[in-house]
Amino acid sequence: MFKLSLLLLISSHLVASGKAEIVKNYFYGIIHKQVDWKDAFTLCQDAGGILATIMSPDESQEAREFLYTEKAKGSKSPCFIPRISEFQFWIAGQRRGVDQPNFCSRPFFWKTPEGELYMPFTDWSTGQPDCSGGNEGCLQMTDVSGFKMNDIRCDALMCALCQIGI
Repeated sequence: MFKLSLLLLISSHLVASGKAEIVKNYFYGIIHKQVDWKDAFTLCQDAGGILATIMSPDESQEAREFLYTEKAKGSKSPCFIPRISEFQFWIAGQRRGVDQPNFCSRPFFWKTPEGELYMPFTDWSTGQPDCSGGNEGCLQMTDVSGFKMNDIRCDALMCALCQIGI
């Protein structure tokens, strides 16, 4: 069993779509269990959401603020990784063809249950993405970089940042 932590502040954004405006409402939650990227993807769906997709500077800031509230719990948080003294969280980014050889030159996209979404915005940590070791195909946010985006192996274990619609 896992525990989902929810953000009390609900985020609302207006997205222009032709002549109409669509309101996108969501909140963030954390899966308090260290899992690989595939399991994080599934657990967020099981919780009624998706792995977080960061589509704008505002969304990036909101995600960071939410993750800092988790970091404030210190080493008592199940998302703290003692061997490296970091807080790490999966987000929905993945390289295209991550399950095929030589994927490092391929672009990142947001993976959702409905398919792939273009990444209109990225907020990379300094020097990222670097595909270190030739096998970093998934995205995380870690406190070491101020909760900016970093590529990492998809089989690493960490908590998941979920985005849940209302």
